[in-house]
Amino acid sequence: MVKDKNAEARYDYNQKISQTERELDDLQGQEHQLQNQIDDFENLGNKEFQKLLAINDDLVRRGSFSAQWDLEEIKGKAQYFKKMISDQQEELGKIYRKSSQDIEAKREHLQKERDGLTWD
Repeated sequence: MVKDKNAEARYDYNQKISQTERELDDLQGQEHQLQNQIDDFENLGNKEFQKLLAINDDLVRRGSFSAQWDLEEIKGKAQYFKKMISDQQEELGKIYRKSSQDIEAKREHLQKERDGLTWD
């Protein structure tokens, strides 16, 4: 029986390819977990801004003139908060896409090297 001279190298490449696939799965899991945390933070922030608006409305009903100005400030800060969250989500998305592409390119490179081995 003839032994395949590249069997061990092929096995090593398969192990490395499996590792990159696990890295990709881990990265996707981290991205999903982080997105959930950002969503929770955004929801909490929105609830707090709604509470501020309710307090402000109550002050206006009671005749506070300064509360009129506070309303615009609260709305401005709420918009800033939403933009900040959106910008962070976009930036994180770019980072995760780049990392994912890098891992995918590494996996493809390993597959090409493995597939280039001769069967002796």
